Amino acid sequence: MIQANQATGEIQNKRAVPSSRVLSTCGCLLLICLPIGCAASGSHLDKALMADKGATARNEGVAENYLVACPDVLDISLASRPDIAGQHRIEPDGCLDLGKLGRVRVEEQPLAVVARKVAGIAGVAPQDVAVRAAEYNSQQVYLIGEVHGLQRALAYRGPETVLDLLQRSGGITPGAEPEHVYLIRSRIADGRPPEVFHIDLQAILLKNDQRSNIRLQPFDQVYVGEARQSIVDRCIPPFARPLYQAVTGYRRREPEIPK
Repeated sequence: MIQANQATGEIQNKRAVPSSRVLSTCGCLLLICLPIGCAASGSHLDKALMADKGATARNEGVAENYLVACPDVLDISLASRPDIAGQHRIEPDGCLDLGKLGRVRVEEQPLAVVARKVAGIAGVAPQDVAVRAAEYNSQQVYLIGEVHGLQRALAYRGPETVLDLLQRSGGITPGAEPEHVYLIRSRIADGRPPEVFHIDLQAILLKNDQRSNIRLQPFDQVYVGEARQSIVDRCIPPFARPLYQAVTGYRRREPEIPK
């Protein structure tokens, strides 16, 4: 009987060990959660970012200042010359092939200059020709970090602002840290070290302070950092996740893969 009681006690002690571990884990979890429960504001700012309606005013003239290059595709509208109207790809030599009219060099020119050159070779008034970029293929900018969709290269469409790039790419994730948004500009071609600019998303969106809303140049990189709460969330074991989410109110959304 004594041996049986001892065995029963040992079994009860063994069963108690997992429970104590769970309690210990939950206690540590609470200590982790309490200081950061209100830290995340990426979701709040993402809604403000996607709701911002200032892009039209900010981007006035942006398309016109885009410098075309191979292999961009340009759409030419010219009612009196249907033979050259339509889409034309800029070829490796920087020229548009206008058929019987010959070739016209347009590389590194804004759209207004391209329109004047086309008008000149077609023998029509410049105001009769309209040229727009149908495909931006020659230059990119890069998104890195906590952005919706995969980290990726996007077409450079002219000197739009960082805010407008984030908006047209789908915004930032709930796990983003708005205080850690930077623009990195390479200066390798100039033989200079890269420049790093801090982008104050909160000031831009909540205070309409546009001073850090920098206009992009080709091959700029925009980096959006990850909030500490998001980092912690990825380390929470599955059994403790419901408690963690109940305490913090935070649910991490996995990045969406663009279609």
